[in-house]
Amino acid sequence: MKSSTYALLLYPFIAASRLTIGHMEQIQTVRSWFFIISMEKLRTYSLLSVALLISSGPVIAANIPAIANDFPEISVTHVGLLTTIPSLFVILGVLIANRLELLIGKKATILTGLGLVLIAGVFPALYHDLFSLLFISRCLFGLGVGLFNRLIIQMISDMYHKNPGKQATVIGLESAFEGLGGICLTLLVGQLLKMGWHTSFYVYALALPIFIAFLIFVPSDKKELNRREEVTTNPSHTNNKKALQVMIGYGLLLFVIVAIFINYNLQITPLILEKNIGTATNGSNMIAFIGLGAFVAGFSFGKVYKTLGNYIVPLSILLLGSSMFVTTISQSIILTTVCSMIIGFSFRCIMPYLLHTFAQQIAKMAKLGTTIVLIAYNLGATLSPYEGRLITQLLQLDTVQSLVSSNAIILLWISAVSLGVVTLHRKKKNIQQT
Repeated sequence: MKSSTYALLLYPFIAASRLTIGHMEQIQTVRSWFFIISMEKLRTYSLLSVALLISSGPVIAANIPAIANDFPEISVTHVGLLTTIPSLFVILGVLIANRLELLIGKKATILTGLGLVLIAGVFPALYHDLFSLLFISRCLFGLGVGLFNRLIIQMISDMYHKNPGKQATVIGLESAFEGLGGICLTLLVGQLLKMGWHTSFYVYALALPIFIAFLIFVPSDKKELNRREEVTTNPSHTNNKKALQVMIGYGLLLFVIVAIFINYNLQITPLILEKNIGTATNGSNMIAFIGLGAFVAGFSFGKVYKTLGNYIVPLSILLLGSSMFVTTISQSIILTTVCSMIIGFSFRCIMPYLLHTFAQQIAKMAKLGTTIVLIAYNLGATLSPYEGRLITQLLQLDTVQSLVSSNAIILLWISAVSLGVVTLHRKKKNIQQT
């Protein structure tokens, strides 16, 4: 056989080898690109998965009647504290985390909090004979949540500080994951409750896979923190003082809004029963639709932020108050359900905005601002029942409908004031720019 024939037969193999050698670097580059993208998603979602546990404290509320039956010597009020006492210790955990992260770093502090949530959360399922130990475990559970509550936002801020748009989107997703965790864990507790109230505490075993994913896929925060500190400028004392005043103002505003919002969650079932338009089951469904609205708000926050900017807070409060007022005059369970979903949506637009706004500050002020927001939120949630009692006594109210409508009017008044403040601030800023 001639050499030309051999060359003709071997040509496809030679061409293939040349093609492989010529494009090997390009293929390797594409593979590396896909690997980087997949690792970034794993890092982001491993970090966001921690938020599934933030709102998991109250999910065992359905256990309270069964626990009260097993501990007849304990007052029902004290048993009910098992759902609210974690909020107080979340505040303590947030304050401890501010110091602990300086010693061991953000990642190690979050892992410590996840470990505490896992152990303290599951403990009642393993040992539930002493109410005092049960109570202590709930306190430690709240402490664990507090250790990672603020640091999740801080790590998101560190990762995406060069891309504010992406940062706003991921902070919104954090809020969505928080709401999603509350909904899913509540439904899971309802199923586990069929096997006994103590069995339902196994729901907190979810902290284990979250712990493992965070440990493996989320990198150490030291390099990221150092890099952020390098690009941070030293602002004047006057700017720091002004920023602190704004943060405290937002904290007080958030405290009032959270107290009214949580009180609505407590009063929606009595309101439906008082107006005779539904049952207790319908009231329970309202809570679920509030969570659904919050979930939608978290996923759409990035787009909402780009559209509304600084007007998010006043417009969200306006929508919150308006929807709450409509529920007091509604005679339709469908309309009340839609309003409840809007209430959840509008409320969850406020929190991510505040967290994102404070994250734009220098590291020290961002930490302080986030701490103020979380303390205001948890204090408002803890004291919300007393807010309803205070308004009832001050205004001499005698119905649930009048209480909810009074809270709605307070929100509408706050929205008008905040809208005026934002408008004046924008006009002042435009004048300075021209």
